[in-house]
Amino acid sequence: MTLGLPTDRFGLPITTASPQALDLYDDTIDRLFVLQPGGDALIDEALALDPDFALAHCAKARTLMVAGDARAGRATARRARDLAERLTPRERGHARVVSMVLNGEPLAASLEAVREHAAAYPRDAVPLSFALGVYGLLGFGGFADFVDRQVALLEGVASAWGDDWWYLAALGWAQVEAGRAEVGIPMLDRALELTPDNANAVHGRTHGYYEQGAAAEGEAFIGSWLPRYDRSAPLHGHLGWHQALFALQRGAAERAVSIYLASVSPNASQALPMFTMIDCAAFATRCALYGHPLPPDELRAIADFAERHFPKPGVPFVNVHQALTQAVAGRSSALAAWNSAVDAILGLGRQASGPVVADICQAVSAFAEGRFRDAAMSLEGVLLDVPRLGGSGAQRDVFIDLAIVAYRLDGDPAAAEALARSRWRARAGHLDESWLTGLPLS
Repeated sequence: MTLGLPTDRFGLPITTASPQALDLYDDTIDRLFVLQPGGDALIDEALALDPDFALAHCAKARTLMVAGDARAGRATARRARDLAERLTPRERGHARVVSMVLNGEPLAASLEAVREHAAAYPRDAVPLSFALGVYGLLGFGGFADFVDRQVALLEGVASAWGDDWWYLAALGWAQVEAGRAEVGIPMLDRALELTPDNANAVHGRTHGYYEQGAAAEGEAFIGSWLPRYDRSAPLHGHLGWHQALFALQRGAAERAVSIYLASVSPNASQALPMFTMIDCAAFATRCALYGHPLPPDELRAIADFAERHFPKPGVPFVNVHQALTQAVAGRSSALAAWNSAVDAILGLGRQASGPVVADICQAVSAFAEGRFRDAAMSLEGVLLDVPRLGGSGAQRDVFIDLAIVAYRLDGDPAAAEALARSRWRARAGHLDESWLTGLPLS
């Protein structure tokens, strides 16, 4: 402990002139970690009490990013870094990581800064959190084994954490995604016991249901929790997506579409545009693949939303979902132009995932053009590299579904079944023989 300084909720010394500001800061961090709204107002109160509170500026920067105000978030992170220069080494390192990540400094350098900081200050959760989740530094770092890397990073600091809800939720979800649901689920259940309003833990537990093939139980779990979650909160739309997907996989297409329209559609979601676009693209694609296409006006709404918010290729996981969006909406010219643009930035070395992003976009085009054999073989050939895009197993499964349906449409049900079996032997057990036989043949 640094002599004379108070400590935050993680037991770390922190520089502030106001005990009340520290309480507000702690509450803000907790709200950010459970993905509940209200942290923006709390951190503004804290900064009103202590305008030079460096780590509160870090938290403010994150609330701005969650709200979609990236420019203000980046500027606030730089302000935090400047204020922290006169503080303790831990606070300087904390602010440095926040500024590096939010200002888009090279991913490798940011990730190394996170690792170094975690080694020195294993209970400093905010910098560590940037490496985690399916959209974090590791998830978007182009690593095929990013979930195993997350587990290793978290297990490396295990001795510092004990029975802490944030740590249990983070490690539990990482274990579920790494194929160890039986290890991760008890951690997530414990995190929810400690913090019942923890949307992050609810999300991880939902993935546990998915990976264990418990579609009905997963749908009911979300249905019991989601009504008390504020619609403006970051994960509301995405949890609705999970609920709709469970219903769709059970064969309850009308219910699935109803859930989608109420929570996920561009006309309903209040999430960040990236979350909304990815969820809408994936759901619309699965509906089409399963023989229950969304109405044309909804497909137009999704495609218009995607073109408006993502006019140029950027994040690889977004890029492949933009291809799905244009394909399912029947916009062949837009899809061709998009794929050419993806090829161009790939040639410039701007896709951390490497060529798998272009391979998938081209396979989507092949499917849309009726070249089902080409689509299926291309997709099956890159499945081991698909995790390089980031995202969760449940999200990436849309590309397996696309390959399975392509084989069926090409008149090769044996190849479709072999690919399906390779998945459901290991995970997602509700996508079984009855699911396969229910897919369209033409």
